[in-house]
Amino acid sequence: MVLSNPGNPPSSAGPACARMDTVSPRARIRRIAAATWAGVLLLLPGPVAADDVDPQVLPDRIDDVPATRPDPFPAFDNFSWRAFVALNWPALTDAAHRGEPDRSKALGDPGPRVWETFKSRYEVFQRDPDGRALVPSPWDSYEARNPCGSDVDNRTKTLRSFTPFADFNQAGFTIGGLANPLVAQNGTYTRFEVRFDREEFSSIVDHKWYIRRNLPTVRRPAAFNTGSIQIKAAWRILTDRDTAAVRQRYYVVKDALVVDVHNSLKAGTSVCSRQDIALVGLHIVVKTTYRPQWIWSSFEHVDNVPPIGKDEAREPDARGSGVPYSYNNPNKPQSELDPPVDSPALLPISADNPPKEHPDPMQVIRQQPINAETMAMNRAYWALPEVRRSVWANYMLVLTQWPTVTQPPGPDNDGLPFPGGSPRPHGPLDFYQLPHRIGEPNPNVANTTMETYRQTTSSNCMACHHLVSNALGRDFVAFMALDAGRP
Repeated sequence: MVLSNPGNPPSSAGPACARMDTVSPRARIRRIAAATWAGVLLLLPGPVAADDVDPQVLPDRIDDVPATRPDPFPAFDNFSWRAFVALNWPALTDAAHRGEPDRSKALGDPGPRVWETFKSRYEVFQRDPDGRALVPSPWDSYEARNPCGSDVDNRTKTLRSFTPFADFNQAGFTIGGLANPLVAQNGTYTRFEVRFDREEFSSIVDHKWYIRRNLPTVRRPAAFNTGSIQIKAAWRILTDRDTAAVRQRYYVVKDALVVDVHNSLKAGTSVCSRQDIALVGLHIVVKTTYRPQWIWSSFEHVDNVPPIGKDEAREPDARGSGVPYSYNNPNKPQSELDPPVDSPALLPISADNPPKEHPDPMQVIRQQPINAETMAMNRAYWALPEVRRSVWANYMLVLTQWPTVTQPPGPDNDGLPFPGGSPRPHGPLDFYQLPHRIGEPNPNVANTTMETYRQTTSSNCMACHHLVSNALGRDFVAFMALDAGRP
C-alpha cells in the first residue's frame, strides 16, 4: 500500500474534531481543517499547499482544490459552497455577458442566476425537422430554436428538450439512457434541466460533438477544457396547494415554459404552458487542473424529505417551519421508497409511455445520512448574513465527491472517487482513506431529487459517469450520446 496523491501537490491538515462545541460555525470549520496536523506534516514530502476552508459570499468561486489533506472535507465542501454561491449570484442578462455575475447586486437580489445564463442543453444540441444536427449559435447569442416554439426568446426559462419528455426523467445507468420520473406530493412531475458554461460549450462546438459521428471513442478519447462546468437542476412545479409560506422558502422562477401534461395528452404531442417552478436540487460538476476527473457537488432544498441525521449532523426539518415536505408524506411509512424499484410506475416517461395527468405522489426518504463535516459547512454558510437573509439559506450541500487518483486521466482511470469508492488493494491511497478497510465502500450520499433510487453506498456519481461515459472516451459526461444529431 502506497500513501500518495498522484498528480496533486502534497498537503497537510488534521482529522475532524470528534465533537462539536459552542464555537462559531466559521471557527468550527477552521478547527476541523487545521487540527492536529503537525505530526502528519512530518510524513509529507515537499512544500505544503494551503487550502481555502473559510466560508465566504462572493460572486467568484474557488478555482480548484490542489491539495488533499488528511481531513479533506472542509476544503472540498467549501469549494462546493463557493461554487454554489457564485453560480447562484444574480447574472448580467445581455447576450454579450452570458455566464457573468452582476457585481452591482447582492446574492439575495432578484433576477436570473449566473448558471441560468449558461447555454441550455437544447441550445447546444439543435436539430432541424428531419433530426439533423445544426451548428449551435455562438456563446454570446440567444438566437436558437426553442423546443417550445420559434417565437420563444431563449432568455425565457424553458424546461423541455427536442427529445420528447426527456426532461421528465432522472438519468439512467445506460449510455444515453433515462431512468425514472419523480412525482412530488402536489401531484406534479419533477422536471430536469442541463446547462453548460462557456468552456464546456466551446469543447463541444470546437470538436463538433453535437454531431453523432464525431462523438469521442476509446481510441479517440475526449478531453473537455479545464474550467468546464456542467449544471443539472431539478425543478418542482408549483400549484395552488403551494401557499405563500411555501413559495417564499424556494428560489422560484415565475411563468417558466414547461410541458403541460393535460394539453399534451389532449393534443397527442408535447405542448408548453407557463408555470411557476421551484428549485429543489442542483448538481454542479467542475473540471479543474488538479482534478481532471472533475469535482462533483450536489445540493438540494432542505424541505424535500424528513431529516435522518443525528445531533450536529441533523438536517433542518420542514415541519419546524410549518411547511410540508415536497416529496414525503409523514403519515406513510418512512422505511422504504414507494413505489418499489420494480414498479411499472418507474418506467421512463417517453412518447411511448406518456405522463399521466394525475400521477400518484411518490414517497421519498433519505437513505444515507449526510456527512457530519458537510453539515458543519452547511451551518457555517447558513450563519453568514448574506446567506441567512436570502432564500439560499434553505439549500444544503449533501455531497462533494472528488477523484483521489488523478493521473493519468483517460478511459482507464475512474479517478478512484471519494467518498463512494473502495480503495484499491496495494494502490496509492491518501491519508484520509486509511480508516476504511480494503474492499469496504466509503459512505456515499445521493441527491433525493436526482438519484432517488440510487441511494446505496455502492452507487456514486463518478462511478456511474465513468461506466456510461469516461470508459467510452467521453470524459465523464454522458449527455452527448442522447442528444447528438445526425450529420
